[in-house]
Amino acid sequence: MKITVTEKRTLLFTALFVAVALNVHRLFVLVPGPANTIGPPWVFNLPELLFQILFQFLFCVFFGFLNLKWLLWSSKLKPKRTYRNIASNIIFFVVLLLVGSLLQKAMFQNVTIPRLYFGGYFFRLLTSLFLIAILVKILLLYRYQKNKELENQKLRTAYFDAEIKNLRAQINPHFLFNSLSSLSALVRENPKKAQNYIGHLSKVFRYSMTDHPEQLIELDKEVELLNSNVELLKMRFEDALLLDVDLPNSLNKKIPHMTLQPLLENAVKHNYVSMEHPLRIQLFQENGSLVFRNTLKKAIYKEPSTGIGLMNLNERYRILMGKEIEIERTEDHFIIRLPLN
Repeated sequence: MKITVTEKRTLLFTALFVAVALNVHRLFVLVPGPANTIGPPWVFNLPELLFQILFQFLFCVFFGFLNLKWLLWSSKLKPKRTYRNIASNIIFFVVLLLVGSLLQKAMFQNVTIPRLYFGGYFFRLLTSLFLIAILVKILLLYRYQKNKELENQKLRTAYFDAEIKNLRAQINPHFLFNSLSSLSALVRENPKKAQNYIGHLSKVFRYSMTDHPEQLIELDKEVELLNSNVELLKMRFEDALLLDVDLPNSLNKKIPHMTLQPLLENAVKHNYVSMEHPLRIQLFQENGSLVFRNTLKKAIYKEPSTGIGLMNLNERYRILMGKEIEIERTEDHFIIRLPLN
C-alpha cells in the first residue's frame, strides 16, 4: 500500500524523537553528583551513543514502513491474515534485537554485565515498537477516514451527475414539444421572430446537452441560459414575464452547473402569471452572494411542492463550495441567496 508524504514525514519525526528520548538518559553519567548513578554501569562513549540512537531510529522507521506499506492492516482482515501480520512483527523484532545488540557488542566491546545489557536493549526496542504501533494505528485510522471521505465524494459526484442528467431529461420531451408547437405557429406569423426563437432554443439545448465535468460554471454562462429560457417562455406569457439582471461585477464568478434554470422553473410553476399580475424576476449581487428574487402570486391551480429541488441545490452548494443557500419568503417576494465562488 502506498504511504503518503504526510505519513512518511510523521513517521520519520516520531522515530527520531523516540530514538533520542529513550537514549538521552545516558547523558546523566556526565553529570557530577548523585545524578550520575542513573548511567552506570554504562560508560559514556559518544560513538556508541550515536550508533544506538541511529539503530533505534532505523528500527522505528522499519517497523513503521512494515505496517503502513508492506503489511495489509484492515478492519475486514481475516484472523489468519491478522495472525500472520503479528507473527511478522515478532520475527522481525527478534531478528533486529539480536542484530543490534550483537553488532553493538562486537563494535564497542564494553559489556560488563551481559544480562543487564541485553535486558536494556530489549526494553528500549520493545518500548519503541509499542510507541510506533500506537502511531501506526493513528495513521491507519486517519487513512481509513480519508479513504472514506474520498469514496463519499465520488458517490456525491456520481449523484450530482445523475441529478444533472435528470434535469436534462426533464427539459427534453415536454419542453421540446411545446417549443416546436410555438415555433410552428411563429414561422407562419412572424418569420423574423421565429429565427430569434430558434436561436434561443438552440442555446438552451446546446448548453443542456453539453457535459460539464468541472461542476462549477462561469456565472455569465448560467445567466445566458436563463435569458434564453425567459425568451422562450415569453412566447407563452409575453410581457407578463419580466427579467431584470444587474450583475456589473460578476466577472470570473462561478456557481454550480444548472443552478438558475430550476429556480426559473419553480417561479413559473408556483405563481399565477398574467398581465395584471406579471412575474418579475430580479437577479443581482449583494454582499458577495447572487440573489434570485421573484414576485409572489400564488397559482390558482397550485402544483404540489416537495422542496426536493431546493434541498438538492443546497446540498450541491454545501459539497462543491462549502456553503449553503439562504431562502427567504416575504409577503410579496420569494428570495434565494446563492454563494458565489
